[in-house]
Amino acid sequence: MQSGFRYAGRVRVFVTGGTGYLGAALLRLGPGQPWVLGASYFSGVPKQSGVEWVWLDIRDARAVEQALARFRPEVVIHTAYSKAGPEALEAITVQGSAHLARACAKVGARLIHLSTDQVFDGEHPPYAESAQPNPITPYGQAKLEAERLVQAHLPQATIVRTSLIWGFDPIDPNSQMVLEMADGKRAGGLFVDEYRSFVFVEDLAQALLELVSLDFQGVLHLGGAEVLSRLEFGRLIAPLHGRDPARLPAERRAEFSEPRPANCALDSSLARSLLHTRLRGVREVLHGLR
Repeated sequence: MQSGFRYAGRVRVFVTGGTGYLGAALLRLGPGQPWVLGASYFSGVPKQSGVEWVWLDIRDARAVEQALARFRPEVVIHTAYSKAGPEALEAITVQGSAHLARACAKVGARLIHLSTDQVFDGEHPPYAESAQPNPITPYGQAKLEAERLVQAHLPQATIVRTSLIWGFDPIDPNSQMVLEMADGKRAGGLFVDEYRSFVFVEDLAQALLELVSLDFQGVLHLGGAEVLSRLEFGRLIAPLHGRDPARLPAERRAEFSEPRPANCALDSSLARSLLHTRLRGVREVLHGLR
């Protein structure tokens, strides 16, 4: 693990999943930086101008290698992933990450790889970078395997673990779920006993962009400053969008069909010591809107 400024001038930065929620936020903030931006997309429609776009299926190892060989990035930020069933978890989240790490190694690019707080079982929070992973969900298991493969192919990679990402304009999937439940358009409920370090998308994107200029190797946790249950988050977000928080249905993890981690709160004190970007809590972000 090292830190310090490594690059000068116009850095070539490539973002995978550029039409995804986090990837798009990175690209919106990127044009103000002294960079040449490239990005991949698969199913979304590219909208950000000033970006060298490439259609890319990261399941195709040769295509990944060719894309990076053409763009010649100095830094790759890997946000692309899938939760769409076991096959996609393995092919995209796991093997796609391995393909990218190998391609980065071939072109000499630094990799900032996005992972998740779900690599932990939720029994002993808050989790620092040194905590032993023990995922209990298929997604957490896939992301941990992706971490291991990335580090095997590219030991100097930066592994960023984060939590549930939220934002507005556009609204994020977690907040959209809250609104659908408040409107009675979605079944189920919001967990009262599952806690996460909800992170505002613009804070997370800014922190990742700051990492581009830091030669940090190893694992880094980037979670929001406030730990909330999913129901607490929903009750804070619903009024912002004109919904009655009292209409939100509650659910306990024991009522869910699959295991869920109780509390995956991240200890992000290392990030606070390295970065200027503040990873604010939900209430602080909302207070700033008043």
